[in-house]
Amino acid sequence: MIERARAALAGARQADTWPDLAYVEDRDPDGYDRDGNAGRRALVLWGLQYDWRADELPFHRFLAEQEALCRENAPMGGAGDEYDIAGYLLARHRLVEDVWRQWHLKNANSDTYYAYDVEALAVAGVAETVAYVLASDHPDRDDVLARLLREPVVTDEAVTRYFTRKAQWYPADPDAEPAGTWEQRAEFLAYW
Repeated sequence: MIERARAALAGARQADTWPDLAYVEDRDPDGYDRDGNAGRRALVLWGLQYDWRADELPFHRFLAEQEALCRENAPMGGAGDEYDIAGYLLARHRLVEDVWRQWHLKNANSDTYYAYDVEALAVAGVAETVAYVLASDHPDRDDVLARLLREPVVTDEAVTRYFTRKAQWYPADPDAEPAGTWEQRAEFLAYW
């Protein structure tokens, strides 16, 4: 399975655009709505987990946006490791302007709102993020501020703990994965 993920990532890295990784509305064999590219995107995300590169910001942004669209359009809501990995890959850049992408991941549906780590909104630093959002005229400005400043208030210490926790959950070494991870991923791919 890891070799499939590495091969998918290598193929994606050779492209300038990624239409085969974009969210696309599809139906499963039983007629239920699903994302037709979720399996392809998952393989690439798993590969990126083990080979994150700072110079791939546009790619990481694209994948996060597609995962947000997938969760936003999921008929049964839901969250999952793939969207969490996409957000973590993007968070590692620690850029304040990605607060809106992180908010889209968090706010994609009711499950993601509660499941997605609020600390991902402030990975550039809490004060810097609040100042950036305050100065913005983005349509989500007030909602993001309300969440950042509401109890429990996000702190820089919490952001540090977020990165520590994510590095443990999504290790850079595939051999450090908890038992059963690849079996679960194989089951995921069997559906998609």
